[in-house]
Amino acid sequence: MKKIGIVGKRSDFHNGNYYDAVESCGAQTQVLDLYGGTESVRELDGIILPGGTDVNPALYHEGNTDSRELNKRLDWFELAVLSEAVKYRIPVLGICRGHQIINVFFGGSLIQNVDHCETHDYHKDRTDNVHGSRIEPGTFLHEIFGTDRISINSAHHQAVHRLGEGLAAAQYSDDGLIEAIWHERLPVFGVQWHPERMCLKNARSDTADGLTVFRFFVDRVAGSSLWEGFGQSKKDLIEYYI
Repeated sequence: MKKIGIVGKRSDFHNGNYYDAVESCGAQTQVLDLYGGTESVRELDGIILPGGTDVNPALYHEGNTDSRELNKRLDWFELAVLSEAVKYRIPVLGICRGHQIINVFFGGSLIQNVDHCETHDYHKDRTDNVHGSRIEPGTFLHEIFGTDRISINSAHHQAVHRLGEGLAAAQYSDDGLIEAIWHERLPVFGVQWHPERMCLKNARSDTADGLTVFRFFVDRVAGSSLWEGFGQSKKDLIEYYI
């Protein structure tokens, strides 16, 4: 059985939704405790970086203009997990904050507060917003959904700005924000939305089925040989990114 590591305990905030989604796809889950070490990363078949607080803008060389609830320990831990994932060729799926920390890890930057936040931030009652999106052809999302348009949920006030080294956009909101990224040489993927709140007990009639993303990651990416043939050797990748 494949083993997927998830940053944060099942009981933390909405983390139970991530665990439920992964386990429903037939994989075993393992907690990656940010107060623990990263030695277990090398034994995993895949890693999920979930949603959470804003990334410290100092990590992309900016002053704090509108970043909130910063957590330096979480930043440090997730960057360390990403370093181990690259070193040991472990696939990664980032969701919301996880999508953003991936971009920062590879040298990109973030929009600290989206101008038209009412489209993307959650509602006053803390429920998710919903909006349309455009999927780029030839990307992982186009492969798994088989269409160039899907409706997605939304609960964020920050977004990817300058793309990190080796990353490409896979999806855009109708107002132009990057909604998904993937690495052109590594099995590293990110979505700005919350597929774990678009499936199972949280399934919605007004969005795509979010479980499709987890099935893709568990069945097609985690534990596979996708790292082979990406154009660079393991040694080269370690020297470049670590």
